[in-house]
Amino acid sequence: MSKIVVVGGGAAGLELVTRLGKSFARGNEHQVVLVEPASHHYWKPRLHEIAAGTFDDELDAVSYLQHAYCNRYQYVQASMNALNRSAKSIEIRNVNGELSTLEYDYLVMAVGAVSNDFKTEGVSEHCLFLDSALQAQQAWDRINPLLRSQGEHRISIVGAGATGVELAAELAKVSGKLARYRQDTKLTITLVEASDRVLPAGPECMSEKVAKALTKLGVQIRTDVRVSRAEQSKLVTENGEIIGADLQLWAAGIKCAPWLAELDGLETNRLNQLKVDATLRTTLDDAIFVLGDSAECPQPDGSFVPPRAQAANQAAGHLASQLKRMLKGKTIKPFVFNDGGMVIAVGHDYAVGSLLNNKLILRGRLVRNLYDTIFRLHQRILFGWGRVTALVLLKRVKGSLNPFYKHNIS
Repeated sequence: MSKIVVVGGGAAGLELVTRLGKSFARGNEHQVVLVEPASHHYWKPRLHEIAAGTFDDELDAVSYLQHAYCNRYQYVQASMNALNRSAKSIEIRNVNGELSTLEYDYLVMAVGAVSNDFKTEGVSEHCLFLDSALQAQQAWDRINPLLRSQGEHRISIVGAGATGVELAAELAKVSGKLARYRQDTKLTITLVEASDRVLPAGPECMSEKVAKALTKLGVQIRTDVRVSRAEQSKLVTENGEIIGADLQLWAAGIKCAPWLAELDGLETNRLNQLKVDATLRTTLDDAIFVLGDSAECPQPDGSFVPPRAQAANQAAGHLASQLKRMLKGKTIKPFVFNDGGMVIAVGHDYAVGSLLNNKLILRGRLVRNLYDTIFRLHQRILFGWGRVTALVLLKRVKGSLNPFYKHNIS
């Protein structure tokens, strides 16, 4: 019997242990362990909804403890502290700060990535981030008082990638809906991007449609603007311009946590991503695999798998099947990413999508439904279609009874 330890309960890690737990449970063949410091799982592409106060944590959050019981894997609430490759063990720290050792036969790193501040002065002290549910909740704790108070308030968001765009749109929608509550409150949202367009990683025609939708919502878009430093209640650009704000959020670029570069000699790149071969194995240790944004995985054309949610989900499904092959003594196959396009939510009732290798750009409410469907497909892996159908019905009932902005304003 082999022991597979998965570090990180994001979308990729949780989907992996779900598949493996179900596969191995019946014959009690192998042990699957998930190491994750949080108590609940939140789908990362929806963290902006937590920050904006529109996320339904009653229906869309997943308890690791309950899910582990239902899917026959072990959940350890702890964070990884160190790696000992020769002993095949990791050091973990639980929520009380106590250290212990956890042995493995195979280790899967699925810890994801965080925002890249590019060592910009003052960003870590004066900007909020959306790299985890905890950080998103902290952002909400700062945004909520602004929504409850009278007058105009300014919010600056640095980075017009998917996270920055979706957060700006969600906050603009919330601000617009406040009129229903007869609140004399308005958010002025400024989206700051160093490139010459929003969504610089996407096709230009998609960027144009998203920019028009954001402008219609009242978001002020500032492109070709580089932030040289952040200070209390203001951003300072390279040309000396001051962009004032009551609240500042940073959503520009990605990198991996520095501790990944200190894992017992494993190879990493300049972004602290762990280098793997085409089978998702680390270059220096065949017993360690890496999933998602924390992996630098080569592709047949010489490129690398992009740090996107769909890539992580595909890798999780691939690795689940390949680990099962490997444990049966079969050769594992390389992972090849199949780009299914990009869908960006611009508020709760509108989205823009790029499909068929950017040959087809769609927009509107139906595309927003496609965005929600992607989330439901993630839930389907975790729960099965029966529970997902029940969740969809419950959410529609709640939506018809509750206001768009779910938190109390008085």
